[in-house]
Amino acid sequence: MKKLIIWDFDGVIADSEKLWVSVWLETLEKEKSITLTDEEKLSLLIGIADREKKINLERYFPNLVLDEDFMQKIDAGEIYKGTYFMQPIDGVEEVMSDNRFAHCIATGATKEQHSWKMTQFKWIEKYMSPDDYFTVDMVKCGKPAPDLFLLAAESKQYKPEECLVIGDSLNDFNAANAAGMKSIAFVGAEGNDTPEYRKKCQATGVLGICSTMQEVKELLGNFV
Repeated sequence: MKKLIIWDFDGVIADSEKLWVSVWLETLEKEKSITLTDEEKLSLLIGIADREKKINLERYFPNLVLDEDFMQKIDAGEIYKGTYFMQPIDGVEEVMSDNRFAHCIATGATKEQHSWKMTQFKWIEKYMSPDDYFTVDMVKCGKPAPDLFLLAAESKQYKPEECLVIGDSLNDFNAANAAGMKSIAFVGAEGNDTPEYRKKCQATGVLGICSTMQEVKELLGNFV
C-alpha cells in the first residue's frame, strides 16, 4: 500500500505565505498602528490559520480587538494578492506526480479560502480530488493541534505512522509530532531559509530540511 503525503498548501505548494503575512502587516499598521518584529511575525503569523492569528494577536497585545470590519479587510487583501500574485513553488508538481505515494492537502485555510486559491492551481486535480482537501473549519482546533492531520489520515484510511507531512511552519511539524507522523521541513519559500529558522525546524525532529523541491524528492526515497 502506498504511503500518504499530507501537504500543507501555503508556503509549500504555493509561494503564498509571504502574501498573507504582508496583508496582515499592512492592515495592522494601517488600522491599529502596530508593527511586528521578525520574531513576532514568526510566532504570531507564519503557518497559522486566520482565526488563530486573530486569537494570538489579541492575546499578545493588551486591549487589542480585531473586529469583523478588520477581518473583512484581511479577507479582501488576501483575495486581491492571491488572485494577482500567487504562484506555485518551483518543482512542486514533479514531486506531487510521484505515484509511489498517495497525496492530500491539509491547510490552515477555510474551505471558502482554499476554494478560491485553487482556481489558479487546477493542475492539482491530476493528482488528487476535492475530497482530498482538508481545511481548518473541518476540525475543532487548527495547527499546532494534530486534529487536521489526523482527520486527513482517517479519511484516507491511513495510520499516522504511514503518513508524512510536508510543511513549512513550526506549527506543521509540531502538529505532525502530536499526530504521530513524520515530517519534512520545506524552507524554499521567500524568507524561510535562514540558519535560525533551520535550527528551529531541526529541533522539532523533522526528517530533513529542504530548500528545493528536488531535495524533497530525493528525501522521499527514504520513506517509500
